[in-house]
Amino acid sequence: MRYEFTSFAAAMAANGNLSEITPWRLIIDTNEQTITVSKRNKFLIGTDAETLAFRFIRRVEINEHLIGADITIQAVGGKLTARSMAKSDCKRIRQILMEHNKKSGTKSIVFS
Repeated sequence: MRYEFTSFAAAMAANGNLSEITPWRLIIDTNEQTITVSKRNKFLIGTDAETLAFRFIRRVEINEHLIGADITIQAVGGKLTARSMAKSDCKRIRQILMEHNKKSGTKSIVFS
């Protein structure tokens, strides 16, 4: 199953990021067991994207603000961050990853 989340415009404005034409996108693909975080680059020509396999995930952090939240997915050798997301989306992302880990017989995600 594929889930897609996009940054929250009100949170972007409230947190000082007025660039609504470059939103963050986070895609979770449970079939391929990958997470992709992308954002249009500052030149507005292309998109910068990072993809991470579930098996490398070690921790999910949610930093809540007055409006919106940032989510950081820490992995072996690095991390992915999506900013100005809706708080409910961040909690749903964590829930999807935890549920997938419970259903997976191999426990592909190791949370520390």
